[in-house]
Amino acid sequence: MATIMDYMDWRGDLTLKQDPFNDIDGLILSCLSYVDFEGIVPGIGKGEISLEDAGRLFFERHTAEELDKDRSFIRFAPYLLRKMAGTARFKNSKLRNYVNRIDLAIELQFAAIEIVTDDGVSFISYRGTDDTIVGWKEDFNLSFRNVPAEEHATDYLEEISSDSFAGIRLGGHSKGGHLAIYAASGVSSGIASRILKIYDYDGPGFNKETFESEQFKFLSGRIVKYVPESSIIGRLLYNSTEPVVVKSSEFGIMQHNPVTWQVKGREYITCPCNDKMSDLFDETMTGWIESMDNVERRLFVDDVFAVFEASGCGYLSQLGRAGLKGRKGMLDRLNLMSAESQEKVRTLGRIFFSNWGDMLQAKEAMAHSRIRFKIGKTRKSKDPL
Repeated sequence: MATIMDYMDWRGDLTLKQDPFNDIDGLILSCLSYVDFEGIVPGIGKGEISLEDAGRLFFERHTAEELDKDRSFIRFAPYLLRKMAGTARFKNSKLRNYVNRIDLAIELQFAAIEIVTDDGVSFISYRGTDDTIVGWKEDFNLSFRNVPAEEHATDYLEEISSDSFAGIRLGGHSKGGHLAIYAASGVSSGIASRILKIYDYDGPGFNKETFESEQFKFLSGRIVKYVPESSIIGRLLYNSTEPVVVKSSEFGIMQHNPVTWQVKGREYITCPCNDKMSDLFDETMTGWIESMDNVERRLFVDDVFAVFEASGCGYLSQLGRAGLKGRKGMLDRLNLMSAESQEKVRTLGRIFFSNWGDMLQAKEAMAHSRIRFKIGKTRKSKDPL
């Protein structure tokens, strides 16, 4: 099945003047911000570098052995950069205004880059989260509070766009898609009027209050959102627009990886709706969140991720393969919680990691309010709980 990498083989010889910008280009540029450009792409107001030159410098500084150590979803990003640097479509793009701000004390993880494509339009790419457990927790935190990265995203867009009159595209994958929408909704009306399109690729949504601002209503018609069939992060909270569902070559949470999304020519291969696992997650989380106040939501998110962290795994995608020691750690942490919290954590564990049959059984049991999970028995699934 073809992916964005194959797309660049097909259309990489065509510049954006020959074949106009499309939504697959938006995903590629949204993912470029996952690359660590520290010391390569100039910071705000300090100049620019071509994408081709940035790619050359990156691979002069990073060995294949070093890159192979990355086990996260975003390990594809350097290879995406190399592929882009070899195409007429992207290699002459100018990269500038790179920022990468991390402050663990205030739980800030923010990075962004401006990409001026050869059609003369700036694409602001906001970095999302990888599949680290701490990164996914940040996405769930959006259910009860604003995160520091949101304000940084707005300030960044305001600062780099204030002296320009050119058109702007914004986008991001995962949390990056959320940040692109949040920033666009918060900048001055003059900058907002120059925004051509906002791309959200499987990013978490918003609380209902966000949709009430006049600027959000003004921009809503320019937002496009894509999610995979088994979307989890992209179905958190309320969507800014009806998402387009894309087929993926992977299963479950691994579909969050954008390199698994299927394309044909200059379009995505789509399907009419999300799968049952994604629907179950959406129904479950929506019901829980709406029944809690912000304090209860915070405690719930802390409970869920305390169990996941007790596995000793660094990445959510590893939990299904947690060994005996990892499962024991999770169960020990689970047993410290109230019965209600235990039930919720186990339900999420089943949704994330069960096979199709287990998932359907869980959904039926939930409908009858008789969810019971037996721990320690042999299962066909990789459910760690």
